[in-house]
Amino acid sequence: MSLFKGAYPISGEDLMALPVKAISPAVAFYQSVLGFAVETSDEATAFLRRDSVRLGLVCQPDHNPAEAGSFAIAVSDLDAMRAELDGRGLDLGGVRIDEWGGKKYRVFFLREFENGYCYCFTQPV
Repeated sequence: MSLFKGAYPISGEDLMALPVKAISPAVAFYQSVLGFAVETSDEATAFLRRDSVRLGLVCQPDHNPAEAGSFAIAVSDLDAMRAELDGRGLDLGGVRIDEWGGKKYRVFFLREFENGYCYCFTQPV
C-alpha cells in the first residue's frame, strides 16, 4: 500500500523546482529521513519519488531558508507516517485536526532546517 498519496503547495512553491542550498545534502535528507528514491540527480538538480509523490530540487547556493515555504503531503496513514519519523531527532509537531475548504484533516508538521521547508503531513478525518 502506498503511504504518500500526493503533494500540494501551501505557499506557492513549485514542487518540481524547490530551491536548495546544495543538491547532495538535500537529496540525503529526502532519502534518509523522508524515504524518497532518487530518479535522477546531478550537481544542479534532482528528481525524487516516493509512492505517488514526485518532487524536484534545484541548486540555488544563495537560497535563504527563512524564505522557504511549505507544502502538504497527503498520506494514507498519518499514524504510520509519524511513527516512521519519530525517534529521529526531528522537529515534529503533535497530531491535531485542521480544517481546509470545509473538510477536516488530521495533520502534523515537520520543519527541515537546512533549507527551511515545512512539511504538513495530512490525512482526511
